Amino acid sequence: MNQDESTSGYFVSDLHLFSSRSTGDKIMPELRSKVRDTHTMVLGGDIFDFKWSTHKSDAQSVEKGIQWVEDLIAENESCEYHYILGNHDSRPEFVTELEMLSRRHENFSWHRYFARLDHCLFLHGDIADGSLNHAALDSRREKFERKKKKSGLWHVAYDMAIHARLHRLAVLSIREMVVLRRVKEYVDSIGHGESSGVTDVYFGHTHIELDGIQYQGLRFHNGGAAIRGMKFRIVETELRKPATVRA
Repeated sequence: MNQDESTSGYFVSDLHLFSSRSTGDKIMPELRSKVRDTHTMVLGGDIFDFKWSTHKSDAQSVEKGIQWVEDLIAENESCEYHYILGNHDSRPEFVTELEMLSRRHENFSWHRYFARLDHCLFLHGDIADGSLNHAALDSRREKFERKKKKSGLWHVAYDMAIHARLHRLAVLSIREMVVLRRVKEYVDSIGHGESSGVTDVYFGHTHIELDGIQYQGLRFHNGGAAIRGMKFRIVETELRKPATVRA
């Protein structure tokens, strides 16, 4: 497809790359293909899983993560890339590298909480875990980052849980309506609700696949998670070219 003919943008989150449970590597051919044929790619957080990384050190994980993003940018230098932090990839060292990356590439931006593009709002979704203000979200992410990286028998135990689908059961116990209500409250609180012109909200984190679910005047989208035994998809958007970034 010619770049000028591209009418769709894409949103992808929760690849959990570097984790032994991730199936993210398997979707890379599809992701690269979509990147080459689109004008906007939004990376919605937890693209990497530093807590459960199988790399030897945090430094190596961060280095590999930045190289992954660099390689993706190289697939289509005409594409606009937006990276939204998640709770598994908000490590300060990584954020520092993302800022440097944005200085090297004019078509790359990173966002701590959300990105508003045209009539679409993109966020990771971990805001729904607790208080809806950003200070509380920062605190939760900081506590998460301070937890020691899991290794050894922890990985074995978690692999067994994934194999037994226990992780899926835990995720499905989260009521979809509760998640939607909290996300809706958040988008209203930051001034990007329906009255601002937003029609579609894209988020990850919950690992619950949602395909344009209508709720209180908005459509909600979630691609699930690239984790063994879970549903996952790269979500297509209707962003214009170029998409207008709104504060």
